[in-house]
Amino acid sequence: MAVITITGEKGTGSRQLISQLAEKLDYDFIGEDFQHEIARELKLSEGEVEMFKKASQSRLIRKMDRFTCTLVQKVVDRERGCLDDRDFYEATVKLVEKLHADDNVIIHNWGAQCILNGKPNTVHVRLTRTREKKIEEAMKAFDLNFSAARKVVVDDEQDLEAYIKQFFGAELNDARLYDLVIDTGKTDSARAIGMIVDQLKHTGG
Repeated sequence: MAVITITGEKGTGSRQLISQLAEKLDYDFIGEDFQHEIARELKLSEGEVEMFKKASQSRLIRKMDRFTCTLVQKVVDRERGCLDDRDFYEATVKLVEKLHADDNVIIHNWGAQCILNGKPNTVHVRLTRTREKKIEEAMKAFDLNFSAARKVVVDDEQDLEAYIKQFFGAELNDARLYDLVIDTGKTDSARAIGMIVDQLKHTGG
């Protein structure tokens, strides 16, 4: 019984690896579907949650919203006012902690490695790959040319780095946040899954 957090950008093969790991362990997998829960908690559309999650865009939102409170839709409950960092952060923490209490789940991104840092029965995994290999993977996965794939990869790297720094005051690549750091460009899925399962045994999961 444990929770696994997996942090990995586009091009690291994280989705395929997580799907295989979840099947092997019979764990639930929470990734981008987590937006459904955030949206429901804040009474927002999923598009608004996705926009706010991108730190580069949320800075603009906050700058405009400070004066007009119109760029982001107001929360239905008027007592809550407008969406801001605190709303988003508190909703994310609340839902990740609920998942931790429920156990047997894999959480992809969302800063879960920060929220659950030091919590019992957790394994934190960082998936990494060189930018060149991430671009190659993105070209195949999304049927893109090199230029378009590079933009997808670089934007995703920057968004995730900014998100972790903005909401958790941490550095994405700080090894202290993780129990395992796996280079998926050098380690195939089967071996990576074996490494995670072995680490999981040490947690009692």
